[in-house]
Amino acid sequence: MKENVVMSINQILNLEIIAETIGIMAATWLVLAGIQRLSKFLADRFPRQRLQISSTFPVLRLAAWLVIVGFIISVVIKPGLNTLVAISATAGVAFGLGVQELVKNVLAGVLILFDRPFRVGDMVKVDTYYGEVIQIGLHTSRIHTFDDSTITLPNGMFINKAVTNTNTGALVEQVVVEFSLPGSVNVRDVKELMHEAALCSPYVYRKNPVDVLVEDRFDHGFLSVFKVKAYVMNVRFERLIATDITERIKEDIIGRGILPKEALLSCGG
Repeated sequence: MKENVVMSINQILNLEIIAETIGIMAATWLVLAGIQRLSKFLADRFPRQRLQISSTFPVLRLAAWLVIVGFIISVVIKPGLNTLVAISATAGVAFGLGVQELVKNVLAGVLILFDRPFRVGDMVKVDTYYGEVIQIGLHTSRIHTFDDSTITLPNGMFINKAVTNTNTGALVEQVVVEFSLPGSVNVRDVKELMHEAALCSPYVYRKNPVDVLVEDRFDHGFLSVFKVKAYVMNVRFERLIATDITERIKEDIIGRGILPKEALLSCGG
């Protein structure tokens, strides 16, 4: 039996099979690279469908590699049953001894692609990292932050830690802008002002409602905390809409004489 296994392994390792396997994998990689470029082009060309287009490629890539690996094993290599069992046992020992972390991350990548807690284009927060998911691989995923940094994280991290998804496959996202003002302000006037400022922002998604919530706090004196909740038309404009609404509200509060500039600065608005 051992002689048969050794003979089968020697047959598998001949140059013709190795060259054919490398050629198939290289061709697959080139085709997938072309599909990825096409996906990026279509996502830029049709921005309203960007998330749907971008989230399709990772699943397609996984399916393609599974099919190709199955094809190589069953058609190109064609190992015998004894050889297949021996190789599987050897691979199992290798996985158990040295590559547990790699296997864990790969399995986590497969779970992410099928369970879909987030997709490419979603804004997610995991641990201290927050940004747009730009790639989901089998081993790692990449997040692009608002500081224009790309962070590569092992997929196992997304399984072991809580993941916050702020848009879950939608192009729009709710943004909250918070203001702390003296408790003596006229709440109705300030809420109206903030509601108007949010609606005037060029980044606001008008089909969803704009809400202004208020609550009193007594941590550092008597303060009224206003929370402006508005939806941005594109998740990539999250910081732009927050900045724009903040500027408009500050200008209106000072311009209408609701608060002097010094009082606005002192209360942390």
